[in-house]
Amino acid sequence: MLHWSKYNTLFHSERFGYFLYNALSNTFFEIDKTHFLFLEELRNNPQMSSPAIDHQFQVLLQEQKILVKEGEEKKDLMTRHYRRNLLSLDNSHLNLSICPTFRCNFRCPYCFEHTQQSATVMHAETVNQLISFIKNFRNISRLSVTWYGGEPTLAFGVIQNITRRIKELDIAFEEAGLVTNAYLLNSEKISQLNDLNIKAIQITLDGPENLHDTRRVLANGHPTYQRIMSNIDVLMNSTYEGSCNIRVNIDKNNISGFFGLRSYLLERFKGKNLSVYAGIVDTARGRNFDNNCNLCAKEWKEFTIAQYRHISDTPSEGIYPVSNVCNICSANSLNSFVIGPEGELYKCWEDVGKQDMVVGSIFMAAPLSNSELVTLYNVGSDPYLDTECWDCKVLPICGGGCANRRLRAKHFHEEDLEFCSLYKDNLVTYLLEYYDVLLTKELCGDVLNQHAKVTNKKGYRMVHPERKETESRPD
Repeated sequence: MLHWSKYNTLFHSERFGYFLYNALSNTFFEIDKTHFLFLEELRNNPQMSSPAIDHQFQVLLQEQKILVKEGEEKKDLMTRHYRRNLLSLDNSHLNLSICPTFRCNFRCPYCFEHTQQSATVMHAETVNQLISFIKNFRNISRLSVTWYGGEPTLAFGVIQNITRRIKELDIAFEEAGLVTNAYLLNSEKISQLNDLNIKAIQITLDGPENLHDTRRVLANGHPTYQRIMSNIDVLMNSTYEGSCNIRVNIDKNNISGFFGLRSYLLERFKGKNLSVYAGIVDTARGRNFDNNCNLCAKEWKEFTIAQYRHISDTPSEGIYPVSNVCNICSANSLNSFVIGPEGELYKCWEDVGKQDMVVGSIFMAAPLSNSELVTLYNVGSDPYLDTECWDCKVLPICGGGCANRRLRAKHFHEEDLEFCSLYKDNLVTYLLEYYDVLLTKELCGDVLNQHAKVTNKKGYRMVHPERKETESRPD
């Protein structure tokens, strides 16, 4: 016997009509009223006899998991859980985020780190031990590194030294990334990036100059925007072969400047390997920065929709759900660590400098001493072990959210800390935004005679994934 999937969302829009979405198959249907009423009856009475509905449609409902057999969804989730565990426990890849120093030349008020004034730089003895730590992972075939901090360019010599030592090892050093404020990223450093195997650079600009310079200032309070922009100019016009990703930390104080900055940067560096994206500010506990400036889930949702309308070139970019989300990151991966300048180990970037979040040290024979925290990050952040997540209709497109935020909310009892996917409360809103852009694209193409508009002769069509076959509009 077939059952109505708990991952179905059947809904009506006054503007656009009738729709059906299933999170398990990540399939989105546009349907007419006849099919909507049929599905509504089927949802309320699974044992109803089949009316005069296209047999092909009924077959499609089974193929796309709208109608499922007893236990089918549970088996599917178990398969996804198994896949998540395989990725989490993969021991072939070593992923290290290395902080050569916690010191920072900036004093950003929202920064989650509490160690910017630390003078500690990774010493030669720690570098030697780090290399030994890497060698002890005898089963790995690949190594990836991210240079982090603090501000890693304050210890550029350490980056050079460690990179040289890694290249001497019998291991595939896949790539490195650099997270920097770019204030010290001058032409001399830029000329060495390719040799250091740095394939991606993340730089933060928090808006146009008037906004950025109220937030990302030097330790002495002086502005930084012009110097950073000058260095980005040099980077983008150099022989650097990697990408540059500009992150804009968004809160209520600077949200208005994002789109203008993005347009300006993309025009200024047109044809270059540069992208611009927004990240939400998550103010650290104990900071004096006004927490009332942080965006709540509703405000972040509204921003993501505005961003989609403003920059989307293709209907699915940035708003349509992604299927089979595992949410595997450093925090819940077996061979992923953040390494501090004194050789201390963490599981998440958000934890650096917090002594209570240290999980071990590269100087110890058994590096992981805080197995409880490691287990919490791996098992405690597993949504498939959470009954609330198991019953949630967006789990297949959510994956459980941020492991760090989940841990802090579920196990450390931080109040009002949101970690669920925005799809949980806003799925229909996002689907209709996707459909609106898709429909506009189709109508524009029809007007320009670039292609015929897809029509709905059968009373239903799959709008995601888009069907390859199209039908011409009747005259």
